[in-house]
Amino acid sequence: MKKKIMSTLSLILSVCFLFCGTINAEETSLKQVDGSYLTNQDSSESITENVNTRGEHLMDGSCTISKAGIGKIYVYGQTTANHTVDKVEVIVYVEKYNAKTDKWDMVDVFTKESKDSNYVSFGKRINVERGTYYRVRSDHFVTKGKEFEETYCFTDGIMID
Repeated sequence: MKKKIMSTLSLILSVCFLFCGTINAEETSLKQVDGSYLTNQDSSESITENVNTRGEHLMDGSCTISKAGIGKIYVYGQTTANHTVDKVEVIVYVEKYNAKTDKWDMVDVFTKESKDSNYVSFGKRINVERGTYYRVRSDHFVTKGKEFEETYCFTDGIMID
């Protein structure tokens, strides 16, 4: 009886190690293009978390891409200042992976600004070509008097069905 239990436990552990090894192999085999991984996730988000990007006026920025239906994505970007500034701006770039050149091609760009504020955001649902990867890249700016601060971020690429 003990021999059967030990045999069953060994089998279960072997299967666990097999699956864990497979998952890790898949995670490390993702292709990376210009800093973005090509994934099969439903969404991807990036935040300018680096303390060095924070300035006297600029706090942070973020961007997001998510699936929004068949052949549709939702793109979003936001910029936050530490306090009220003359102008806060976000530029959201939608980029498509080009397998022939192994680079990201710009598909569309959206800009939004807010004056005498500490925050601005932009979001939009757009139609895209199915069967390829898309990512969002964003630039974040604040202006206070003659002072100007900026940062950027970008998401991983997501496959659009």
